[in-house]
Amino acid sequence: MGPDPRKAVAQEPSPALLRGLIFTETGVAMTPHHTKKGTRRYRYYVSMDVIKKRPKAELRGPQRLPGGMVEDAVVGEIRRLLRTPEVAARVSRTLRKDRPDLGEADISASLSQFDEMWNALIPAEQARVVRLLVARVTASEAGLAVDLRHEGLGAIAALMAPSNPEVA
Repeated sequence: MGPDPRKAVAQEPSPALLRGLIFTETGVAMTPHHTKKGTRRYRYYVSMDVIKKRPKAELRGPQRLPGGMVEDAVVGEIRRLLRTPEVAARVSRTLRKDRPDLGEADISASLSQFDEMWNALIPAEQARVVRLLVARVTASEAGLAVDLRHEGLGAIAALMAPSNPEVA
């Protein structure tokens, strides 16, 4: 039996939040890489076009992106989207079957606690939350486009919502 890849990701000092989720505008995957200069570690995402040394004339859009900056932008977009009334309404409709005790105000309040929950998580758990919430990130000349997983929103809201009171 070989080494467990989950263990390797869990032991990384800061796992790549967007591993398997970030693509160029042409649909080519971007993979996490890093370099070291002295004791400093620089993380970034690189297009597979660059790794496979495809001709530069065929490349469109950004091919290398700084890891921290891209991840901060994606988490910022998640935070922004979780505060919108449309997302609260969609999550409310999704959770209505499982948690009829939660109203839209309760769900909005629990979604607004995302920052507190995020800060309490270790990096491996943060990566898991991003995978639950983000379907795809597309990097283009115009910027980053973040597509959320709407079913993941309901799961996160349910975790952050007050517990369901037991009916005796």
